[in-house]
Amino acid sequence: LSTTQQANKRTNEVKPTNKPTNKRINFPTKESMRDVESDKQPLNNPYSLPRDDEMSPNHPVNVIYRVGVLGGSLYFLHTWSVYDTILHSPNVRHEWFKIGLAASIALLAVKGYVEMYEGKLNKKTVNYNNFRQSTHAIMLLFTMATIAFYVAIWPAFGWQSVPIMTILGYGILLQFALLVPTYVQNIVGFVLMTFFLQQYA
Repeated sequence: LSTTQQANKRTNEVKPTNKPTNKRINFPTKESMRDVESDKQPLNNPYSLPRDDEMSPNHPVNVIYRVGVLGGSLYFLHTWSVYDTILHSPNVRHEWFKIGLAASIALLAVKGYVEMYEGKLNKKTVNYNNFRQSTHAIMLLFTMATIAFYVAIWPAFGWQSVPIMTILGYGILLQFALLVPTYVQNIVGFVLMTFFLQQYA
C-alpha cells in the first residue's frame, strides 16, 4: 500500500470513545436480596433440624427432657455404686482425686465471683469480652479437674470411667445448670461441695 492509502486507512478506523452508552444496568435491590441467615421463613429441607429459637429454654418439653436426663444420670451412677466406690475403694487414687477436688473448688469460687459479685452486685454483663481472664481460668481448672478425676478413678472403674465422667458432666452438671438460675447453681454447688468434703475426709 502507498503512504496515502495507509494514512486514509488509519483515518477511517473507528476510534473508541468515552461517551456513555444508553444501556441500563439493573442492580439488585434490597427487597430482591434475601438474607438467608435472618430469614424467618422455613426452607423446604426435610433434613433440617428445628431452629433454636423455635422453642424457649423454659418450654415444658425442654424441662421434661433435662429432668429426665438428670434423673437417669443419677440412677446410673447409683446403680454403678460410684459414690460408695470413691469414698471407700482402695483402688481409687485419692491423691489425684484431691487434686480434682481442689480444682473444682477453685472453679466454683471463680464462677461464683464472676456471676454473683460482678454480675449481680456490680451489674456487669457476664460474657467473654468482659471476663477473658476468668473464662480462661475456668477452662484451665475444668481441664485440670477432668484429668485428675480420670486418673483417680481409672484403677477402680477402667473403661467404665468414660461413661461415668460423661454422665457426670453432661447428664448432671450441664442439665442442672440449664434448669436453675446462676445464684441457685452457686448456692447448691457450695452446699454439696461442703457436704462431700465432710464425707470424704
